[in-house]
Amino acid sequence: MEEFTLIVSDEGRQGAATGNRQANRAQALLVPLLAHERILRRIIDAQLGDWLRAKLLDLCSPAAMRDRALTRLRELPRRESLHAWDDELCRALDRKADEPTLSVLLATMLDGFPRGMIPNARTYVGGALLVIGDHAVSPEVLAVAILRIWRKDRFPPTIAELVDECERAQQHAANARRVVTKMIALLDNAEEILSATGDFDEARKGIRS
Repeated sequence: MEEFTLIVSDEGRQGAATGNRQANRAQALLVPLLAHERILRRIIDAQLGDWLRAKLLDLCSPAAMRDRALTRLRELPRRESLHAWDDELCRALDRKADEPTLSVLLATMLDGFPRGMIPNARTYVGGALLVIGDHAVSPEVLAVAILRIWRKDRFPPTIAELVDECERAQQHAANARRVVTKMIALLDNAEEILSATGDFDEARKGIRS
């Protein structure tokens, strides 16, 4: 599993550790880590999860499957987009943040709540590191968990609640990757059908135009 270290300036580390609440700093830290969450939202908004129920077309009868393959080629996202989504989701699922990165993200999360809600922020961060470290959480997953906590909670989460939120974020990313993997398989299948019927090149030209 690839280990990921977030590189921030000394000023950024000090600001996060001492409770700096500047919105631009939080955005600079979190926004680059949320690409896979935007993919998830796109999958949900476009109801792309419906493709999980689609069956592969019969390669033994390409002529009979030709029209359905053409329809799928038009309706499925482009291959370049699907592979880019898959890469982003894999990164969110497979990378592991090191302790300095997790510390900065956890301190940033606490900055989103009024000062004094956590009597000892260092103890909280240390305990969270101890527990989260056993779950191999990526910075992307933790960033999404933080964003959801900020949206719904008026008080800082317990460490157990934080872990639960990370697990939910990880499961959502895994579900999104299942959808993307299925769409790639369906696209491969449709292209095989059209290659067998001699329609593949014409179909791709029609999509590009």
